[in-house]
Amino acid sequence: MEIINIGNKIVNNYLIKTSKGYIVIDTGYPGTYDRFKKFLARNCISHEEIKFIFITHVHDDHIGFLNELIADTDAILIMHKDSPRRLLLGHNEYIGGCSGILAKLCVKGMKIAGNRKHTFPIVEVDSNVILWDGIHQFFRQIGLDLDIITLSGHTGDSIGLLTNDGILLCGDACMNGFPSIKRNIIWIENLEEYKKSWDIMIKSSAKVLFPSHGKPFQKNDLVKYRSSLNRVRLHKINFSII
Repeated sequence: MEIINIGNKIVNNYLIKTSKGYIVIDTGYPGTYDRFKKFLARNCISHEEIKFIFITHVHDDHIGFLNELIADTDAILIMHKDSPRRLLLGHNEYIGGCSGILAKLCVKGMKIAGNRKHTFPIVEVDSNVILWDGIHQFFRQIGLDLDIITLSGHTGDSIGLLTNDGILLCGDACMNGFPSIKRNIIWIENLEEYKKSWDIMIKSSAKVLFPSHGKPFQKNDLVKYRSSLNRVRLHKINFSII
């Protein structure tokens, strides 16, 4: 099983090559589909080879070109059962807060780069979708050694994908880069659920985590920094004024 980083801007998007075809992990920021298509062309990958689209959660930097990819493929869409509702909002859920002062400054600074309210094109899912209910392992059922795991907290619909050889594609359940210094993400909707997700990852068979922001890192980092989450206090932001 081969994992390829096809990152767009500051977010990592991944392609997993399997015996059943390619799995696309998340779809980047709005407006980055052309870059994605160029990557496919350079690597001689056709749209027909993309069989699955796995969404770790609904945020603007993860579902930006989802509509285009759905239109250009016959891929099965896999997401949390709450994700279709969030896709109809057209913007990130404005609940929770930043995980620290530096994170808050970073989020406010994002307005300089545009999309200051974190909007995205509304997506209406059809029948070609698998909704994760926390129980049924779709990939196992079709013969792939992949497990879906619930990783709520960053958002209520956050999920990850765990391979048999210990690689966890964890979305935004953690990160490895500025402004985080202890692997926690900068935005958290529910802090207690977020802590539980770290415990899930620590207890899992994962060895290496592939976050959506930053480079892969060893699971031991989560063990090292887990206690720091007990000192996190969320800092609210009013998205109507930033």
